[in-house]
Amino acid sequence: MKKRRKSVLLLMSTCVGLLLFSYVAIAMGTEPGSEEDPIVTKGYVERRHQQLKYYIDEKIKELAGNSNTSSTQGTVQGPVFEIVEVQKGQRIIGGASTEMIIRSGQVAAIASASGGIADLISGKDLKSGEIVPLNHLLLLPRGDGRGVAVLMDKTYILIKGSYEIQ
Repeated sequence: MKKRRKSVLLLMSTCVGLLLFSYVAIAMGTEPGSEEDPIVTKGYVERRHQQLKYYIDEKIKELAGNSNTSSTQGTVQGPVFEIVEVQKGQRIIGGASTEMIIRSGQVAAIASASGGIADLISGKDLKSGEIVPLNHLLLLPRGDGRGVAVLMDKTYILIKGSYEIQ
């Protein structure tokens, strides 16, 4: 009985050993980075990063090449801000989807009956007469008379979209 027990134990340990050896052999047979072994090398990641960077740079150049920057009627075409200098007492009324950034000076918001100006930085709607903070991105959602009134001389505003100086 003892001999039989020893032989069964020996047979089981041999089977377990062969099974473990086969798993190790299979794992060693796959190429690193392949579908069977998804671990990747630093070189592979860096190469993919460079390819992605090149692709993004080319797309940016393509988009920049397709945009014309300005026309003669105070309208900016494409994704470019125009620097506009305005004087005290003037008003800038924007068209639909016009964006503004007040860089210097002081301006007050001009709202319409449909609502105010969206201050995308503070996340609030500016009502008529409210002072616009410097360097905040403003969005005029409609061309319905919204804009800004200039309260100081030599105010500089970055504008993207259509506008009219009054």
